[in-house]
Amino acid sequence: MRFNKRSRKIRIKKKKKKQDAKARASLWGYMALAVILLGVFYAFLYSSHQKGLRKIRQEKIQDDFDRICAAAILYSQEHGTFPTTEQGIAALVRKTVDPSRAGNLDANTGALERIPMDPWRNPYVYKGSARADEITLICWGEDGSKGGTGEAADVVRQGCRSTALPLR
Repeated sequence: MRFNKRSRKIRIKKKKKKQDAKARASLWGYMALAVILLGVFYAFLYSSHQKGLRKIRQEKIQDDFDRICAAAILYSQEHGTFPTTEQGIAALVRKTVDPSRAGNLDANTGALERIPMDPWRNPYVYKGSARADEITLICWGEDGSKGGTGEAADVVRQGCRSTALPLR
């Protein structure tokens, strides 16, 4: 409070609004900076997460190809030939009745428990041949169709080799 001698009135001193506006502006500036920094941080986490997922998907595809190749080699040792393209991967899974195993009528001659699916839940493509090095396994990628780039790129393995099992 202040007393004015000329007007003989008491005036209440008001706070300067400029300081409040400056304080509010700097608070909003800090909040905007924090939001930008969080956005950059989450973008970095997202990109590294996507790289990790891409690597895991590629490893799953290669592991599935290895299992399918091993099952095809076991199939060829039991049947004398590899499954044809028409038989496909299902021949490596199918349960058959073997009369020589009378006690075990549900003997599973395939090495796979079920038909493996790619990371996007699409079936792999199997192109059979009489020789292991001519078998082709294909994963069409995320889009499930031929061609593409990035996650939609095709993964192809030409030939099945196994160091553990001899080839015929």
